[in-house]
Amino acid sequence: MTTDPRYRHAQDRRPTHDLVELYLADPESDEGGQALAVIHQRGGSEEFGHGERLARGATEQERIAGADILAQLGWGERSHLEDSVSILLELLQDSSEDVVSAAAIALGHRNHPRAIQPLIELSAHPNPDVRYGVVHGLSGHDELNAVGALIRLTSDPDRDVRNWATFGVAQQTDLDLPKIREALLARTDDHDPEIRGEALLGLARRGDARALPLVRSELSGEFHGDWAVEAAELLADPSLYPHLEALQRRLEPEDHLRFERSFSDALKSCKPGR
Repeated sequence: MTTDPRYRHAQDRRPTHDLVELYLADPESDEGGQALAVIHQRGGSEEFGHGERLARGATEQERIAGADILAQLGWGERSHLEDSVSILLELLQDSSEDVVSAAAIALGHRNHPRAIQPLIELSAHPNPDVRYGVVHGLSGHDELNAVGALIRLTSDPDRDVRNWATFGVAQQTDLDLPKIREALLARTDDHDPEIRGEALLGLARRGDARALPLVRSELSGEFHGDWAVEAAELLADPSLYPHLEALQRRLEPEDHLRFERSFSDALKSCKPGR
């Protein structure tokens, strides 16, 4: 039996109204998340109508739910795109900063150029939750002003904003510009290992030679995750091979099993004389 979520969600015969009420009752629950996924999969006029109604609702909870529904109607088919984007742009002016953040994240799923400038204007907002939403809203755009705003957010004081902005610059654009490389290089000195790792991956993707000694150093230190291992695979430099081997030997058994594929790919890529 197929595990394709499109197939599974298509078998759900519950009325959309019931699914919306279930999501409103507890958006963070598994049941609420499943209900939202079915609404998105259907993505028709009825589902759009519920999203529009909620987005114009009296309560903050309703408007956030409306943004969540409008975010991914039709999934890859992006149904009701223009109308959904228009409503989400209106929500960027909402009096509730939580609604603004939800709308910004939703606009990231819609990935529409009309959202770029309004999101940039919110990129210096004093609330880190809003800036977090802006990061998700702008990631995936290759427009230079959007990338420029993300670059600024890679040095944000809030850890989550900085982390996702670094990921956006490192991996969600194929642009290769000096200012992108410099922003990523700056984050390789971050105190957070995930942010350092994302920055190393971004530099390695772009073939930046400055990543090599930094990856070597990260592989020689405490293991926090496989970002440096993936960067080593991209760099494909034989000098990294012994460091990969030594790190793999130091892993705890559960990490050895979890990251076995990453190490295998990196060792194969860096193997001398391959």
